[in-house]
Amino acid sequence: MSAIEETIATAIQKADSSYFFENYNKQAKAVLKALDQEGYKVVPKMASPKQIEAGTAAISRGRVRPQDLVHTIYAIMIAAGEK
Repeated sequence: MSAIEETIATAIQKADSSYFFENYNKQAKAVLKALDQEGYKVVPKMASPKQIEAGTAAISRGRVRPQDLVHTIYAIMIAAGEK
């Protein structure tokens, strides 16, 4: 089982305390909260125009190591995709 699967399974187990009338909204919120606490974000597969704009704006001029540039752009695009 992957780390993300384990995180989701644990969150559902903690949220599901009854056998009947499960509160799936409560379970969904618990999963998203657990993922956030583990450093994950759920984002669309395709970047939104807002994310693309934020990523483009993050491109700096001058001498920047490629991995630093990609890290910055990625973090800014993820943050722009959050609601």
